[in-house]
Amino acid sequence: MKSLFSIHLLLFILLSLVSCNRNKQPGAPGSLVVEPDTDAMRRMAGIWVDEGTQTVAFRVDGDSIFYPNSSNQSVRFAIFQDTLVLFTADSVRFPIVRQLDYTFVYESLSGDSITLTRSENPADSFYFFSAGKEYAPILLNEEVSRDTVVFSPENERYHLYIKVNPTHYRVYQTTFTDEGLPIENVYYDNIIHVGVYKGRDRIYSHDFAKTDFAELVPAEFLEGAILSNGEFGTVDRAGCHFNLTLCQPNGSSCYVVGLVVDYHGQLEKKLIEY
Repeated sequence: MKSLFSIHLLLFILLSLVSCNRNKQPGAPGSLVVEPDTDAMRRMAGIWVDEGTQTVAFRVDGDSIFYPNSSNQSVRFAIFQDTLVLFTADSVRFPIVRQLDYTFVYESLSGDSITLTRSENPADSFYFFSAGKEYAPILLNEEVSRDTVVFSPENERYHLYIKVNPTHYRVYQTTFTDEGLPIENVYYDNIIHVGVYKGRDRIYSHDFAKTDFAELVPAEFLEGAILSNGEFGTVDRAGCHFNLTLCQPNGSSCYVVGLVVDYHGQLEKKLIEY
């Protein structure tokens, strides 16, 4: 009986050890805290060149990666055992194949082996003229005002206004370098004012943010989109038409939302195209 108890106790200890080892993967849900390999991170300091293309890939300073000739925000990184982790909006992990003083080899997200060599060319530092300076998000639009006079089918005169106002609301978008490393770009969003007046009477006035279109545009797209532009549409018996555009900051895809303000100041929103 005592021997059977000892066997069960031994099995329990072994299973516990296996479970602990599995939970030591960095970033795993419910995992134990694993400290970064600070020695491996210190060895990354300097400028690294893509061995295949002979182009400068990035510069490492402390726990940050800077990309060449870029106004983009630096990316914080850490090394856990044999894994390079870049802390963008969604942390990205790259298996490390080999790390030496002058060679760094990792596996890209597509499974390719990328070899970097430490630069010994002092001129390569000129690629990083802005590294370490305070980062400013990218402003895609300056303040833009538009107005026009239209006539309804009953020949009544209306004055329409559109004003694109830059804000300090930030939108984050991740792109990738040729070496498969993420760059986190940061942009300013806009608010667009739409107004309809009949003489001195204000028929309609509202400041639109992108969240006003949550029922028309998928949430995943909306989170990374900029309310980028507003234009006048037609005037008919339904009212005054406006078109507002929601785009990814790189312009890769857009939604156009139609607004119809009737002559009593009631608003209708609908999706025109995407």
